[in-house]
Amino acid sequence: MLVLACSLLALSPAPLLPARRSPLAPRRAAACRCAQSMKGFSPAYDTTVRYAAVDWARNLRTLPGSLILRRIKSPLLFNIVITFLICLLHAAVTVTGRVWPTVIPLPHTLLSSALGLLLVFRTNAAYDRFWEARKQWGIVTTECRALASLACTYMTPQQAMPMLTLAAAFPVVMKNYLRGGSKSSQERDARRLRALLASEEVDALSAVVNQPQFVLSRLRQLGQASSVAGVTEKEREMLFKSVAVLGDCVSICERIYNTPIPLAYSRHTSRFLVIYVSTLPLVLVAALRWATLPVMLTVCWALFGILEIGNLVEEPFTAVVGSTSVMMHLLPLTEVCRTIRRDVRSIAQYSLIGKNYSVPTIQQYPSKEVMPDNFKTLRELASNSSNSTKRRTNRTAAAAQTAAQTLGSKANATKLAVPPATPFMTGDFLKKR
Repeated sequence: MLVLACSLLALSPAPLLPARRSPLAPRRAAACRCAQSMKGFSPAYDTTVRYAAVDWARNLRTLPGSLILRRIKSPLLFNIVITFLICLLHAAVTVTGRVWPTVIPLPHTLLSSALGLLLVFRTNAAYDRFWEARKQWGIVTTECRALASLACTYMTPQQAMPMLTLAAAFPVVMKNYLRGGSKSSQERDARRLRALLASEEVDALSAVVNQPQFVLSRLRQLGQASSVAGVTEKEREMLFKSVAVLGDCVSICERIYNTPIPLAYSRHTSRFLVIYVSTLPLVLVAALRWATLPVMLTVCWALFGILEIGNLVEEPFTAVVGSTSVMMHLLPLTEVCRTIRRDVRSIAQYSLIGKNYSVPTIQQYPSKEVMPDNFKTLRELASNSSNSTKRRTNRTAAAAQTAAQTLGSKANATKLAVPPATPFMTGDFLKKR
């Protein structure tokens, strides 16, 4: 009866219970409004989606399109066939008047705890791998931002621009190194790299095996070369520290990718589960008869689903999750790379262009050309910033003179005059460097 009720509920177009406003509705509505107001912000995950207990009806309706259900359909069909044959044999024995042999349930009762512990440990080990991979990509995001900030602070624009482009290209290179991806995905990433790096660097990058280490070596070379222009030893140590942390992240991700959970552990868990579930109908058929079929279907779906979740989460870089309509990677590395490029671009705009620098670019793009993800050439933005700074200075001077005339005093006019330009505004900072 319970299985029948769940089936009817899953097939019903609307919930059987009266509609009630969710207690999480105000929070979700506020999150949607916040997302609409922050159009330039593109988080790695959809922050408006939260799983809650009130979504139980939707989760049941979407069960036929579940990825886990599709992945475990083979063991499900196998055990359903075994259960059907056992039920058919039991019916044939009872019809002829014979007695069905009694099967003691004690072995299954004793082994159920061990099976549960194996499944829990398997899933926990897989989730630890997933969470460790996500933490490392969080560190990559932090260090790329820090590297861009340090480059803009301690280096001249001519020195900072190559390091900024390498910092923006590093997550894309690391993602391709760990995931690979389809041909279309690799072509998109290749276009991003060609837009960020010089053609010589792209050719050299494609010729090496460990591409992230090549980018890190280029960053170290640029940091070492900055000493000629006056970057102090302490400032170079801070740059090298960020590069070293990025190298540690690459090593940890390589360890996760190249070291799966021991095969003996996975095989033993799978064999144990198959034998346990295949012999379980012998214990249940005497009491449940033909009702053993839906019961075994539910048991197999639950246990094999837990095992498959562990198998799926075990590979955080290449795993794909979702329903039949929407498929996505378990770790949204493409979105993380987009976020890092956006942040590096913003740091370059705020730190360099805001100081009225004439910033060169690695590639001489046309002034109107736009790079991927609105990564505009800094040369065009620098010229616009210079014009806006001049207009802002003229407006400030005019306002000061107007205020002085209103007060009617030359001394007040001297006090309200525009302060002298700083080295950052006049460009003397470049000469000192």
